[in-house]
Amino acid sequence: MDIQQLRYFLAVADELHFGRAAERLHVTASPLSRRIRELEHELGRELFVREHHHVELTSFGDVFRERAHEVVRAFEGLHDLARDHADAALCRVGAAPLAPPKVLDAVLAVYGEIAPDVELPITLAPSAELLEELAAGHIDLAVVHLPVGQAALESLLISRGSFGVAMTADDEFADRPSLTLRDLRRRQVLMTSAKVHPSVVAESRAALVEAGVTRLVDLPHNDLVQLATHVLRTGALAITVLGDDLPATRIYDSPAFRVVPLDEPAMGLRAGIAWRKTAEEHVPGLREVLAVLKDRYEDEPPVTR
Repeated sequence: MDIQQLRYFLAVADELHFGRAAERLHVTASPLSRRIRELEHELGRELFVREHHHVELTSFGDVFRERAHEVVRAFEGLHDLARDHADAALCRVGAAPLAPPKVLDAVLAVYGEIAPDVELPITLAPSAELLEELAAGHIDLAVVHLPVGQAALESLLISRGSFGVAMTADDEFADRPSLTLRDLRRRQVLMTSAKVHPSVVAESRAALVEAGVTRLVDLPHNDLVQLATHVLRTGALAITVLGDDLPATRIYDSPAFRVVPLDEPAMGLRAGIAWRKTAEEHVPGLREVLAVLKDRYEDEPPVTR
């Protein structure tokens, strides 16, 4: 048994699909399946129930998953051991790749001004994972999508993003200057997986359903390329965030697509920072940096377009 096998197992346990797990790990499905079988052989127990187009954890697999998480997390923590015990002052920062880059830029700029001697090692991960790491004390400050949904964490809104509706260039809505959610009631609307940030996806779904949009298609992933391909091939619509510096904008920057602004003032993607309530007491520079950021953004955060 080795750490790679455990990572392979955890990916399949998260996705419950060998193909998607292989894509996530950047390997092919065949060696992934073989390594899982080798692990099961060594353990003498089945980890997964495999049926046609369906995979689920066995009862033992569910227990093994919890212990495997602990082992992998402890192993990965070894990378930070020397850094955490060094003389240099540290603030461990997490950043969600899909959050507006301007938010992380603002945090790094203020830290550079207020506490230039503090090192800022950065961990990239989805918002949901970063919030877990933050609550567990593995990072000190996180750039995430809001709300945080955890009582132990504080947050500050820094950016509000507007939404648009992505479609093919020849769609019936392509020439419209804007759309409302009610305009989408007859159409299929794609919904990405809630794993990246459950509360954000839940809020969007609730707004769509309230507006009468019922033909929601749940996708098992958050892959922007696959999402755009789905739009192109099926003619379905996708809700996307507007902003020149965001990955989704580049994906739909093609003559084959059109993104029409969504005229829903109450609906938007919020991003900012989160931290543990006790972190200001012991993380170097954090209290002073938060004071500057609160003074700058607390009253009226800018809109990212």
